[in-house]
Amino acid sequence: MPSFNERVGEVVKRKRQRDRLTQNDLGSRIGVSGSYISSIESAQSSARITEIEALATVFRTTAFDLLSEAAAADGYKFSTTHRDRDAFLTLYDALSPEHQKMARAFLLFLREQQDHPGA
Repeated sequence: MPSFNERVGEVVKRKRQRDRLTQNDLGSRIGVSGSYISSIESAQSSARITEIEALATVFRTTAFDLLSEAAAADGYKFSTTHRDRDAFLTLYDALSPEHQKMARAFLLFLREQQDHPGA
């Protein structure tokens, strides 16, 4: 199974070829060399987020969509729901066991309020 960097490289290459750009053309548009674009496409280098954003602009998309396309091969879809859930779990995991217990109790309280409003 290809790594995430390999899938990002495949997406960059596919979009570059779709737009009929050489690696040098694409590199000059985002301020890097053509050989660096080659290293991204072959997964020898990982693109920095600023480069992902610049590539997305050239490809008339967003960095989020570019990375989501690469992640789609895993079956994991980036979405607001997943992002919010992942952020929530990160916060929860950072809590002490005592505070995790309090967070669970509060969530159960909120669910009860939602299920039985005005009770």
